[in-house]
Amino acid sequence: MQLHAADVVGLVLAFLGAALAATSFRTLRWYSVDAASDSAGQGFTFTDLHADADRLGAPVATAYFDKLAWGLIALVALLALAARVNSPLRRVLRALGFLVGVAGAVLTVYALAQLFNAQRVAGGSDHGVLHNASTGVWTALAGYLIAAVGAVLGSADSAPHATASSRL
Repeated sequence: MQLHAADVVGLVLAFLGAALAATSFRTLRWYSVDAASDSAGQGFTFTDLHADADRLGAPVATAYFDKLAWGLIALVALLALAARVNSPLRRVLRALGFLVGVAGAVLTVYALAQLFNAQRVAGGSDHGVLHNASTGVWTALAGYLIAAVGAVLGSADSAPHATASSRL
């Protein structure tokens, strides 16, 4: 299997996006708050948001912060890798990788919105999803979208097209 430059760039972007998302899930703060105005101190991580979603009964947010976020970014990376194999399904796999990456970004915002709505109903603040968003939120969104672009990039075919003179 010969990889073309577009295939290599696509794989690098897909795995870079996956690494960014994984970093945001494991180490980055998703929301920053002023220690004087909130008992959360420095802010909230991905793990903190999972605990809040579970406690507040927000089902999509709970699923997202439990395993769905990890599964979506892994699926984008696997689809990007599978799309490099010479197969009639290459274009379908690229399109699916792109759609799953975009869906990951959309589900990130949706899960956060559901969590914030549950917090508001429970007496929390009335701020929007992106109010006080920190590097974790932006890195996760960027990771999904970069991986989506990487999944869709690639050469048109892995084998050169036959020309009329080569068939003779």
